[in-house]
Amino acid sequence: MKISARLQNYISQALSQSMEVTLMERLAARVIGGYDLYERTGFPANIPIPQVDAARQIASDLARSGNIHRFAELLVEVDRTGVMGRPVSIRLLPQIVKELEILGYRFKEDQGIFIEAGPQGKTKGWGVLIEGQIYELSFLRIDTVGNTALVRKYSKRLVVQVYNEVRRLFSGIVENRSGRLWQWEGDGGIAAFYYENKNVQAVLSGMEMLAELFMYNLFQCPFSKPLQVRLAVHTGPCPFYENLERIRSDTLRRLEVIESQFAENDSLVITPGVYSDMGNKLDSFFKSLRVSRHNLLYQYKLRWE
Repeated sequence: MKISARLQNYISQALSQSMEVTLMERLAARVIGGYDLYERTGFPANIPIPQVDAARQIASDLARSGNIHRFAELLVEVDRTGVMGRPVSIRLLPQIVKELEILGYRFKEDQGIFIEAGPQGKTKGWGVLIEGQIYELSFLRIDTVGNTALVRKYSKRLVVQVYNEVRRLFSGIVENRSGRLWQWEGDGGIAAFYYENKNVQAVLSGMEMLAELFMYNLFQCPFSKPLQVRLAVHTGPCPFYENLERIRSDTLRRLEVIESQFAENDSLVITPGVYSDMGNKLDSFFKSLRVSRHNLLYQYKLRWE
């Protein structure tokens, strides 16, 4: 993300006026792994780093890393909850939030995160992922059942209309849960989730899509039979590129195999790593699905009591 000099200055002042150098460094290390102020500044190890110099160095490093928005989220958290039971009041926090809003972000109070604001500003990387870097992401894949038969049976105009409506449903659900549509190829696509509880958000999006599609088939679908889909969720490391064709990822390859080979019509399947995050309220909606001697998946379908 593009950082203004004013935002960088606000971060620097907030740090120098709100906390000691040791806490600054500790917070910076939560955003920039392995962060060492002495290494960054060049100060001898036996000389204390002045607060102003430390704050300026951290603000500069955060700007270069592209993670200054994450650090701002951390400052909001510290201002609200303190550190290890000790209250910490962050100076200039309203100015930092306002400056990020000027740069095209809004703060989601319920999740404590900054995301891109407005439909025109949404990108695949939330405006914060860096090209070529690897991130832990959750993915939701959707595919229409029987695409070839539908194309043969109905006019191109009608098929395109229905697929566009399904895409609008899918992307709306995904973006409402802070996800991003990474790819759409006519009859299906892939959405990515990055922020906190990303596995839960991806699964809830898939469950909601099945419910919305049921209502769509009931009241809107112009086909003579209900439109059916398959969905799958998987999580794991994946490099980020705006151009999806540049991505080489075992996580995405496994996601495709799970959806195409193991998802039944009108069902959502999730992998064990995803299922482990569901908690007591959600895991009861899934049944185990053994796909080999050593591998399990978990399946969700709409059920009526």
